[in-house]
Amino acid sequence: MNTAIVMLGSNLDPEFNLNLAKEKITDSFEIIKFSNKLVSKPIGEKYRNDFHNESIMLLSVETIQETILIFKDIEKQLGRTADSKEKGEIPIDIDLIFWNDVLVHDDYNRFDFVKRCVDEIK
Repeated sequence: MNTAIVMLGSNLDPEFNLNLAKEKITDSFEIIKFSNKLVSKPIGEKYRNDFHNESIMLLSVETIQETILIFKDIEKQLGRTADSKEKGEIPIDIDLIFWNDVLVHDDYNRFDFVKRCVDEIK
């Protein structure tokens, strides 16, 4: 069994999309911990709305690659497209941060809000 810490973020109907993402994640994984939600200001001119962020810890029987593919599929189901970043509207962003206690995404070191959410459940 693998343990993953995942960061969720949304700046488009964020409460709805964060909750829906967690529902869809539970179809494939067991969520064992949630962080508190944290609102962050957008970084970059194209983003107009604040981001709502949350981290979750989950258990996965899948490989890391299979797990990431499931996350990408959930993003698409929730309306994430190739040009979402260009439009500055992110219905959902799902990033794998830690896999079995190994850091796999540098956003943990780049953004304070990621570190704060992740450290809350780590």
